[in-house]
Amino acid sequence: MRRVHPEVDELRPKLKEILYDCAVEIRATKAALYLLDAQSRTFELITEYGFRGVIRTSADLNDPLIDRCMRGRNPFFVNGVGVEPKLAEILFQSSTERLLAAPLYSRGQLVGVIDMRDKAAKQAFEQTDLPKAQTIAERILALFANKNVFGQRFISLATEEAAPAPPQQQPLAAAAPPPQAPAAAPPVIATPPPVATPPASPTTTPPASPTMTPPGSPAMTPPASPAMTPHASPAMAPQLSPRTPPNASPNAPEPRGQVHVPRLATMIIDARNVANRIIVPTSQEAIGETEITVVRDALRAILLIPGVVTATFTAFGHMGGVQEIAARAALSDEAKNFLQSKLNVWLTKRGEGGGFLRTSITTPFGTSGNALTPADLQKVFTAALTVANVRGIYLTVAFSGTPDRHAHELLAVLHGHLQLALEHSMQKHAYVSQRMKIAESLLEPDFARYPALRRHTDAVAKLAEGFAHFLNLAPNDAEDARIVALVHDVGMRVLDYDRLYRKHDLSQDELGILREHVAVGAAMVEPLLGNDIARAVLCHHERVDGRGYPNGLHGEEIPYHSRLVQLCDSFVAITDPDTYQQPQPPENALAIIQHAAGGQFDAELATRFVEFVSRR
Repeated sequence: MRRVHPEVDELRPKLKEILYDCAVEIRATKAALYLLDAQSRTFELITEYGFRGVIRTSADLNDPLIDRCMRGRNPFFVNGVGVEPKLAEILFQSSTERLLAAPLYSRGQLVGVIDMRDKAAKQAFEQTDLPKAQTIAERILALFANKNVFGQRFISLATEEAAPAPPQQQPLAAAAPPPQAPAAAPPVIATPPPVATPPASPTTTPPASPTMTPPGSPAMTPPASPAMTPHASPAMAPQLSPRTPPNASPNAPEPRGQVHVPRLATMIIDARNVANRIIVPTSQEAIGETEITVVRDALRAILLIPGVVTATFTAFGHMGGVQEIAARAALSDEAKNFLQSKLNVWLTKRGEGGGFLRTSITTPFGTSGNALTPADLQKVFTAALTVANVRGIYLTVAFSGTPDRHAHELLAVLHGHLQLALEHSMQKHAYVSQRMKIAESLLEPDFARYPALRRHTDAVAKLAEGFAHFLNLAPNDAEDARIVALVHDVGMRVLDYDRLYRKHDLSQDELGILREHVAVGAAMVEPLLGNDIARAVLCHHERVDGRGYPNGLHGEEIPYHSRLVQLCDSFVAITDPDTYQQPQPPENALAIIQHAAGGQFDAELATRFVEFVSRR
C-alpha cells in the first residue's frame, strides 16, 4: 500500500474494526475501504478483508467503480457480472459475482468508497442491505469529522475555554436561575477573504442556533411539558445531580469544567426533537413527470431489441397510476387488454396488488402496417424495477417470437439502465431540493429580523428565476441562478447590520463594512454550496467596465450568474420603497439599466432583461 496521510494511518485499526461490520451486518465475504488522497487525487486502499491479495491498491477518477459512485451518493448493488457492463471487469478480476458499494461523501465531495463483494451462502445483495451499508459509511466518516485529511476547507466555530464557576454555588434543590453563560461567539470563517469588521457589539451578534448556544443559556432550556419530562423519583436523583467528590464541602467552589444540569436538559430536549423526526417512517419516493420522460426514452431503446414489439412501464400509486406503452405499430384494444392480463397474472403469482392506471400509447417508429393483436405477442416478460424507496413499478416487454440469448442479455442490460436512469433522476430532484434548503437555512434566523431585507432577497430570487427561464437556460443553470439570488446578500448577517439597517446617511467607513458582505458571504457559502455559487456571490457587485468591487473584474471575467443576478438585484433595489433611495417606477428603472448597459451591466443581458420585464 502507498503511504497515506498520518492521521489516516493512525486510524487504520479503528477503520478495520468498522469495516468488519460489513461481514457482521451485511454478511459480505470480502470488503475493502478506499479513501481519497488529497495530493494525488486518487483513492488509496486503506484496509480490507477476504480478498487474499487479489485487489487493486488504488483507483483513479476514471475507475468504473469510482465513476459510478460519483454519479450517485447512495449505496448500490450489482448482482451479476452482466448486470452492469462497466463493472464487469472489476468483478471478473477479483473472481467475484456480486458487488455492493457505499460511497463516502463529505461536504459534497466523494472522499471514499466501501467495496463489498459476494454475500455469504452465495446470496444476492438486497434492498435491506443498503441502509446498513450507509450506516457503516457514516461511522467511518464520523472518524474524520474534525480532521482535514481530504484537503477540504470548512467553517469552524470559535471555542472559548469555560470560565471558572463563581466562588459560591447554590444547592441544586434551590429554585435559582442557572448561571449566566457568555454570549455565543459569531462564526469564524476558515481562511476567508479580508473582511473589515467593526468591534463586536451586543447588537451585532446574530442569534445562535441550538447547537451553538453555550451550556446553561436560559434561551436553550425551554420549560419541559409533563409528557417530555420523566417523573422525578429518588432513584433518578443521583443521575440528574452533579456528583460531589468525597470529603468535599457542599459550598465548595465547583471544579473547572463541571457539567451543569441545564446542559444535560438541553441535550435531552434536542435529542427528543431528533427522535420525533426519526420515528416517522421514511415516505416512499414518487415517480413524477421528469421520470416519465426518462421512461419514454428507455422504452424507445428497448423497442430496438430484435423481436420486441411492445415495451410497457407501469407505476401503481404514482401520479394516480400511470402506464406508458411504446409499440412498433398501432395497438388494438384486444392486444392492450392481453398485455394487462399478463401483468395481472404475474402480480397475482407474486402476491402483489395492482390499481387504477391511465394508459398512454406511443408509436416511435410510426403506425404503418396492421395493428398489433394478441397473436403478435408470443412471449411476454415482466420484471419489477428496483429504484430507491419506490414501490409498485414494473417493466413488461412483449416479443413476436421466442427471444434468443442475445436478446435476453440486451433486455437485462436495458432493464438495469432504466433502473439507474430513474434513480439518477430522483436523486437529482432530491439534490436540488436539498440545495434549496441549505440556501434557505443560510438566511435564517437573521434575515427574519429584517423583513425588508428578506422581501428584497425573495424578490430578487423570483425575478432571477423568471429571467433564467426567459433566457432558456438549462435547468441546472436556472436552479443555480435562483440559489445565487437567494444567498447573494447572506454576508450581511455577520456584519454590523443591526446598527446600519435603514440608516440613510452612511459614512465611508460604514459603506466599506457593508461592501465586505460579498467576501463574507462567499466564504460562508463555499463549503455548503460549492465554488461556483460562492464565486457568483463574490462577484455580484463587479462591473463589466472594471470599476466594480471587490476585485475590479472586467466583462467575461465576471461569472455569468453574477451578471444575471446583478441586473435583478439592481432593478428590485431601484423600484423597492424599502431601500435607502427614492423608489422609481419600473419604466424608469429599465431606462436606468439600459443607460448603464456596457458600463455597470452586461450589454447583451441588459437588453434581454429589459425585454423580459417589459413582457411581464
